[in-house]
Amino acid sequence: MDNLPLSNYLVSRLSEFPRKSVNVVIKCDPQKMNFISMVMNGYDRITLPRTRHGKEGILDLLTSPDFIEDLYLILEDIKKNYDPSLEIIGELGDDWLVAVT
Repeated sequence: MDNLPLSNYLVSRLSEFPRKSVNVVIKCDPQKMNFISMVMNGYDRITLPRTRHGKEGILDLLTSPDFIEDLYLILEDIKKNYDPSLEIIGELGDDWLVAVT
C-alpha cells in the first residue's frame, strides 16, 4: 500500500488538542422531563441528558462545543412548542466537580 502524504488541513486538524465538553443545565416542568430527555436522546450524538433533580425539573445536557448551537436550537423549539417554562440556568463548561454535585 502506498504511503500518501496527508493534506495540510488534515495535519493541522490532527495537531489540535480535543476540545472540552459543555454541561448545559436546564430547568423545565418536572412532568415534561421524560419527554425532553427522550427528545434529546433522539438527537443521537448531540447531547447526553442526565437528571440532576427530578422533583425540581433540572437536567444536565452534556454536549460537545461543536454541537452547542444545535442544542440551543433544539431547546428553543422545545420551549416554543412543548414547555414554555424551560429555561437555561447555567453552563458549567467542563467543571465536573460542579457538574456532579
